[in-house]
Amino acid sequence: MKVNGVYGNISGNVQFQGITQKMPQIPINCAQDLRNQYHYLKFAKYYEALDDDIYPQNRFIRMENFAFLERIPQFLKKTFVEKFKEFTEFPNISRVSQKINNTFVDNAIAAENSDVKVLLAGYDPVCSIGLKRALPGSDIDKAYIVLGKKENVFKPDDEIIADYKGTLWNNVDQRILSLNNQNTFPEVYTLDKMFNTLDVLDRLTLKFGLDKDMDYFKQKRLFDIDPVSAGEFNIRFAKMNENGEIPKVYAKNFAYFIESVRDGKIAYKADDDILNVINERLNRSPFAVMSNVTQMGAHERQINTGMKDIKKKLRAREHLTDEFAKWSEDDQFNLVKNIVKAVSKDQDNTFDRYFLNDDNILERYERLNRQLI
Repeated sequence: MKVNGVYGNISGNVQFQGITQKMPQIPINCAQDLRNQYHYLKFAKYYEALDDDIYPQNRFIRMENFAFLERIPQFLKKTFVEKFKEFTEFPNISRVSQKINNTFVDNAIAAENSDVKVLLAGYDPVCSIGLKRALPGSDIDKAYIVLGKKENVFKPDDEIIADYKGTLWNNVDQRILSLNNQNTFPEVYTLDKMFNTLDVLDRLTLKFGLDKDMDYFKQKRLFDIDPVSAGEFNIRFAKMNENGEIPKVYAKNFAYFIESVRDGKIAYKADDDILNVINERLNRSPFAVMSNVTQMGAHERQINTGMKDIKKKLRAREHLTDEFAKWSEDDQFNLVKNIVKAVSKDQDNTFDRYFLNDDNILERYERLNRQLI
């Protein structure tokens, strides 16, 4: 399993290729055996690279990989729970969330090389991590990383991005932060590529005449709370964008990225100057001003003003610190086991209250996405 770069086109397509690898299974007779076995789950290759619909064998391989959880002897279950708590900060979900944030930033910087440095990194402020209600192994919604090329670097941007993403893939501890499939992997752009792509999208926005309704679309961005109607600008852009200068899927993905930069939580910035340069460019971009497929700003405003409550599963997690301490050893172990498996959505339904969404927001976003591609 690996992350491959496909160079030479505007999309800079970096693909996940391969299937989940089988994890070695160690006989578990002592705490050190258990520690050694659990360490394998640090690596993304033991979870998945593509959706199960594409590689259905992934689910069965993961079942084998997670089988060690069923082999933990009774006398080691408490040890596993205590080490899990120590390693992840669970059940204090606020500290868990901060550790995930720090892992994201630390690994983004650690993936720097002789070609690039990290200028900016961030994510959705109203995801579980942004709201300080994440479980260990959560992914970060709408995560992004902006890279700056170092002096006298002349490699193609797509190659630079692919190399960087490959390093990131190999080094992030999935037990803390999940990057184990294409949908959860951060969007990565060089500063040059970001600005160049924005230039093309702005030129197309003007060519299509959509800038004439900029005030209208900006108002929809600021006040419309329905994902489909709020994305009217992007839907109209997609319908007009038929000549292939920028592929529709790429325009959609770039919109998600640019909105994370525009409205998201800044987890890391190299300095204020670079942030000011980026914000200045976004503020005069018609595409960035009108684009609205994530509804990040709307969700944050609704939560902050009490118009909308956070998801039921996130509300349930608020009480975990107190609740967990009162549970039996077996119940504690079973929740931890499900958290470990939930990194690949393989948990059972015993603790659905902590994992399942209670609204149809995903279905509404899918209706929007179908119109964007």
